[in-house]
Amino acid sequence: MGKMIYAIKISDLVTIGLKVINVKIGQTNDIDSTLRQYQRGNPDAELLDLWESNPSLKNPYDCEKGIHLLAEKYAYERKKETFIFLQDAYQNFAENVNLLLRRITAEQAKRKSGEIKGGQKTDYKGTKPSLIMFCGKEYKVNSWREVLSKIIEEIYKEKRDFTPAFNIRGEKRIYFSTNPKGLFQPQKIKDANLFYEANLSANQIMRIIKSLLKVFGYSEQNLRVFF
Repeated sequence: MGKMIYAIKISDLVTIGLKVINVKIGQTNDIDSTLRQYQRGNPDAELLDLWESNPSLKNPYDCEKGIHLLAEKYAYERKKETFIFLQDAYQNFAENVNLLLRRITAEQAKRKSGEIKGGQKTDYKGTKPSLIMFCGKEYKVNSWREVLSKIIEEIYKEKRDFTPAFNIRGEKRIYFSTNPKGLFQPQKIKDANLFYEANLSANQIMRIIKSLLKVFGYSEQNLRVFF
């Protein structure tokens, strides 16, 4: 994912009926790391807003500078990248930024930075999937076996005829069968008298999934894996 503009509350203070908040506004490509950095010195630091930077700008820092100039119009005081806002002034500032940039959540940023589409990755060893998107739908997963299970289940629901998958084979082993005895670790496909091999590595699973997408007419872009 590209650069993001963040607004992190460093501290706040209520005095004489006025609420004052100190907000750090900057640019990052890893909001989790940036927030942890501020929390080392200020445990109460929290993310207020996060926006995607304008990708059309040749210099990404121009976007940050523009947001700083906008913040100056609403802030009571500025100290480098820290802006002091009174009462509702920050909210007014944030609403105006929303008109200029796309506001995203930290979770969305995390997904984007951890996203791998279709065939863009070739080695999945040591990775752990947490979520997949298949044909526009999201599914939470905890392992590569769950990824394979969910893809098989969704393809079977749509196609019903799963016999084309029988042509997907290894050099010395089969991956799909109507007979579980032909598999090392057979798993039954839900609502079908069909079985698939579950004793597979992450790389083997992704090779099989890509083959499934091909034989059943899906594009690899129909699948996204998040870690």
